[in-house]
Amino acid sequence: MLKDEKLEVIKKEFDQKNMILAQFGECVDGITLYEDVFEDTALVMPVVFIDEDETKHMVKMSIAEAMEQAKDRNDVLLGGSTYFKEFISKETAKDICAFIIDMDNVWAGVLLSALQNDWNTDKEELPKPTYIVNSGTGLHLYFVFDEPIPHYYCNAEIVDRLYRALAVQQTTKRIYLYKQVQWFGQDFRMAGGLNKYNWRNEVFRVGEKWDIDELARAVGMNNTHFVRYGESRQKQLTQRDRTKNRPKRKGWRCNRGFYDYTFERCWNETKEGTRYMSMCALTVIAWKCNVSLDEVERDLLSLIPKYNEGATRKIKENEVNHALRMYNEKAMLTQRERLEAWVGWGYKPIKRKGRQQDVHLERARAVQAIDYPDGSWRNKEGRPSKQKIVEKWRWDHLNDPTITKADCIRETGLDKKTVYKWWKIFDENLKSLLGN
Repeated sequence: MLKDEKLEVIKKEFDQKNMILAQFGECVDGITLYEDVFEDTALVMPVVFIDEDETKHMVKMSIAEAMEQAKDRNDVLLGGSTYFKEFISKETAKDICAFIIDMDNVWAGVLLSALQNDWNTDKEELPKPTYIVNSGTGLHLYFVFDEPIPHYYCNAEIVDRLYRALAVQQTTKRIYLYKQVQWFGQDFRMAGGLNKYNWRNEVFRVGEKWDIDELARAVGMNNTHFVRYGESRQKQLTQRDRTKNRPKRKGWRCNRGFYDYTFERCWNETKEGTRYMSMCALTVIAWKCNVSLDEVERDLLSLIPKYNEGATRKIKENEVNHALRMYNEKAMLTQRERLEAWVGWGYKPIKRKGRQQDVHLERARAVQAIDYPDGSWRNKEGRPSKQKIVEKWRWDHLNDPTITKADCIRETGLDKKTVYKWWKIFDENLKSLLGN
């Protein structure tokens, strides 16, 4: 990926992208962009600042003041929505003025090809952003709306769906880009300010403003209408009333194997940009699978060194504490699609041909009984616990001071992270046993 290249290569690509964007669009300053998005740069907003320890905090100030602050800084962030109470969240979102999509690791050649095709691919027409900000290794795509969209209750769900559909479309339809989805209020380093390499975030106007209904149709959400200011919301309220007496969803429990499978994929496949949300997903799945909080905390901490290998921004332990807040009963209602968006890859659904789980399992057991009437399919001993395998190996070699984790991995055939996990727990248990 581009972010893994040498700094001189990244700078060369950055400069080339500026030249390409100047050829196909109009270079403007950050003030021009924010005036187009919010209409008034005197508007007071919650602006995000990143501290030296990479902790984010919000400061109430006008957009013009934020622009002045961001001129020679790379730690000032702003999104495309306004908020009540000067606090950034879905609950406090007031107006959505623009969707901002992050395209990461974009090479100049890919950008040139996209603009030569009027932002379309060879197989599909894609909506063109109003502005593109060259942010370093990637691009920030601004889809500016022709009028602010109120974050009414009746709009909230379809706003989420549209943003996610647009983000997936814009980041996966190019040859190599992987899915990277934030949320509609995500904040980004300010246009016209500095990026993480301390180069200027150059701004280019390349398209027109969007009617949000037309943008929804462009991503396949047909017959979708977003209620504007001055329009009646009675129809949406009536639809909501119909669901009042429906029983509440109970969510779904899952086998412990689902947690282990997700942990392994997080270890091997998680990319920078989805690391924190993958930890949130793993915590949610832990609740669904009845995995203890202590165990999921140990697993998340074990992911930090792996996630930080070659990463531009290092994951810190306090992010584990934030992710662990997802360990509560609300996890039961988290849908598979949401988990997929968080981790950045998809799960293959179990095919039951439309049958409920209990019916599906009953049929499977009936077939099992016919094929193996003597029950010979069973492993009477049961699957050996990986913890027991590591513990037995440690006890067998307890008096050998030369043993290493590599020896255990080689002799047991277990995965490296599995051995490291149970090795540490064995040492802790041994110290307790000896009273140290």
